[in-house]
Amino acid sequence: MRQRIVWGALTAVAGTAAAVVVALPLGAAGDDQQGGDPGASASSPAPGALETPGAGGPGTAPLPTGKTGTGSDPLTPDEEQRAEELALAGDRPLRTESEGVRGREGMPQLVNTDLADSSVSAGDDRIAEVYFYDYARDTLVQKSVNLSSNEVVDTVESTGAQPPPAAPEAEAAADLLVDSPAGAGLRQDYKAATGEELTGAGQLQVQGMTYTARPGDSGGLEKCGEHRCVRLFTRVKDGPWIDTRDFVIDLSERKVHHA
Repeated sequence: MRQRIVWGALTAVAGTAAAVVVALPLGAAGDDQQGGDPGASASSPAPGALETPGAGGPGTAPLPTGKTGTGSDPLTPDEEQRAEELALAGDRPLRTESEGVRGREGMPQLVNTDLADSSVSAGDDRIAEVYFYDYARDTLVQKSVNLSSNEVVDTVESTGAQPPPAAPEAEAAADLLVDSPAGAGLRQDYKAATGEELTGAGQLQVQGMTYTARPGDSGGLEKCGEHRCVRLFTRVKDGPWIDTRDFVIDLSERKVHHA
């Protein structure tokens, strides 16, 4: 049986202050999580948010350089692109009726593409799992693509499944926070650190983690899990961290909530 990834409820610990400059080392955004290891917790960075794939960071295996990998090798960039194109090619509703994080119709949000666990026992076949999030329906769409035969072999749709946000989702959440009245502290602390006005996520390094509603949540937070919600860790580029953990951004409704 093909293995499927299941994401459970993610619990975050609120920060003690909203938007104050803190001296955290790069990669320490998850230090307030249980276990203190962001690489092993729900606070893993958004894919591609701070590192270049294959750059050889901690725990990162270099990507194969060829167009096609073998066995359990990580997917090559060419394989990832082909898997993503094939996943959309035969699904007209997903191509034409879905929405991404920026609200563009007919463009679902790509969340992640990875080699399927089943490829280890699939002989010479290379199976890629491609994950899209359709914001029009708040639905995670998982496509299993056989790269050996160039066909989609399985599709699984689920609601309430919340994988870690992709870099574009973390950036969209940061833009919403920067533009919100709730982001006044973030803007002030950015100016204090740099002397410049903060106008968008492009001036920051951001990491994102999904937020799922906890017992007692209200004021919109109770929808998180059904909705795609993100908590951010923000940093001045090559500078200090700015604590924004008191905010949860509902990407489905494009609203900023105070946690």
